[in-house]
Amino acid sequence: MPYLCDVKNKLNLITMRYKSRSITTVMIPILLVVSLFAFTTHTTEQPEGSPLFITGIAPYKSGMIVSQKGVRKVSIYSSDYKERLQEWELDEVPTGITADGDRIYATVAGEHKNGVYFLSASNPSEKTFVETASGACAPLVDDDRLYVCNQFAGTVSELDRNGKVVLRTVKVLREPKSAVFDREGKYLFVTNFLPMQRADVDTVTACVSVIDRGSFSKIKDIQLANGSNALRGMSLSPDGRYLLVTHNLGRFQVPTSQLQQGWMNTSAISVVNLSTLNFEGAVLLDEPERGAAGIWDVKCTDDKIVVSHSGTHEISVIDYPEFIRKFEAYPQKDALAYDLRFLYGLRKRVALEGNGPRSIMLKDGEAVVPTYFSDTLNVVDLNTTHVRAIAMVKNRVESRIQRGEKYFNDAEHCFQNWQSCNGCHPGDGRMDAMNWDLMNDGIGNSKNCKSLLFSHVTPPCMISGIRARAEIAVRAGFTHIQFSDLPEEFAECVDEYLISLKPVPSPYLVNGELSEKAKRGRKIYEKFNCDECHSGPYYTDMKMHRIGEDIEFENGWDTPTLCEVWRTAPYLFDGRAATMEEVFTVHKHGIEKKISAKEAEELAEYVNSL
Repeated sequence: MPYLCDVKNKLNLITMRYKSRSITTVMIPILLVVSLFAFTTHTTEQPEGSPLFITGIAPYKSGMIVSQKGVRKVSIYSSDYKERLQEWELDEVPTGITADGDRIYATVAGEHKNGVYFLSASNPSEKTFVETASGACAPLVDDDRLYVCNQFAGTVSELDRNGKVVLRTVKVLREPKSAVFDREGKYLFVTNFLPMQRADVDTVTACVSVIDRGSFSKIKDIQLANGSNALRGMSLSPDGRYLLVTHNLGRFQVPTSQLQQGWMNTSAISVVNLSTLNFEGAVLLDEPERGAAGIWDVKCTDDKIVVSHSGTHEISVIDYPEFIRKFEAYPQKDALAYDLRFLYGLRKRVALEGNGPRSIMLKDGEAVVPTYFSDTLNVVDLNTTHVRAIAMVKNRVESRIQRGEKYFNDAEHCFQNWQSCNGCHPGDGRMDAMNWDLMNDGIGNSKNCKSLLFSHVTPPCMISGIRARAEIAVRAGFTHIQFSDLPEEFAECVDEYLISLKPVPSPYLVNGELSEKAKRGRKIYEKFNCDECHSGPYYTDMKMHRIGEDIEFENGWDTPTLCEVWRTAPYLFDGRAATMEEVFTVHKHGIEKKISAKEAEELAEYVNSL
């Protein structure tokens, strides 16, 4: 390091100049210089043992800065990415990172704090926290403004970077996960992670919300291709004319009887025309006999699109001029969502070292890609596709729970790499908000996808109760959904991972407590005897009940837990209720007496607070 050499030379000069003086006199300036060096660079040892689980990466001067879930730290790395120069410990899980000059912004989300830390590399003791809302993530900087997505609150916050205060907040649809500006800075585009609608209809899809930055109001929701869910990455095209969005594309209209040709799940980039603010088409990144599962981030250079595939441990490097030429000339763009050959000759699939590439940083003609489940930093030359790998943790040690999460997200074990468990259960083992026609209870009878939270402690499993225990369901999923025969140790680790899942505190709570409206709703919950079936610590009696008009099985339906139900819309066995209010007002679920609109609203407030 040039700076380190400079310090060493200064120390030698001081020693020579003062060698005839007393040791005390000599040590004072030496300590001052060394203290200054430690304060400005704070070089630290490479971490050992504990996984980092990198949640965000951004350029920082000649190096990079990363946010790390596993150790709850933000770290600055040197230009060769091998040396940690400075770091901050945070008191909540960091979810994203961005920087502008010496100013660093790290979002955190958890039980106690949800917001953004303002940090300064030139003044490491400066550490200001500003609260936004539940699930803060994806910080984005422009001029004197900072924008934060609040995933679980379903909002986006605009902050004054200088005053360090929230100025305005806007509501979007559901679980905003990423954001990007157009070139003129007029609009802020926001991905909604999941569909926000009923699931028992022909078209079920997530949307991109468009926010006018002047009024800071949502002006449009752009609906993507049918089956679009798990919207994660987003980038402007190199020419600034299009918005590119990465996501899963679920084929929920067909029974889950095979995997060939992307029968269940495919990975796509949706293309949005920025002049019209309209969706134009979804391009598949899979090939006819090989999936590209776990599509995650997307970034663009002047002439390339770079996409990470977390499930297959690779990136796609796509020739943008040829891509957009072929895309614009494509006669029927609706057919693109089924064309597994579109990228032939346009794309290179680059295998990476490690497991689970997610976030991408582009810098100096290279893609810098950390792997989430192995902490291997891949530096890819985008011209030659040569890969240089750097181990970010010495002697890295995984727990069985961490191994289970890795297996849960790994599509390498699936037939032809089409999907992992994450394909239908994105967002830490939750659900994709769509109906699926599984083969375990007949055919032609789709059921809404369930969250796996508390599945091991609330048997039976599946809406029909067809699996007596979650352990059976996990193994059946590998066999009948991924069409693979995995070692028992894999399934045991996945069990442990799912058992370890904890509910996210409801955004309906006020300072961690029920609101006054929810307290009134609790009385209505008791009045209508909801607690006869939804009782106990998990709000389920773990029994089957014949309820509703469309009872498919003799024993009825399994009683689901209500824990974290605010997060699991749509509701009822086939997702026919888009909101909890509709459960009570439209479908009268379990309600035999008359219920007023006010009572239904308060009841929904209580249930959504659990």
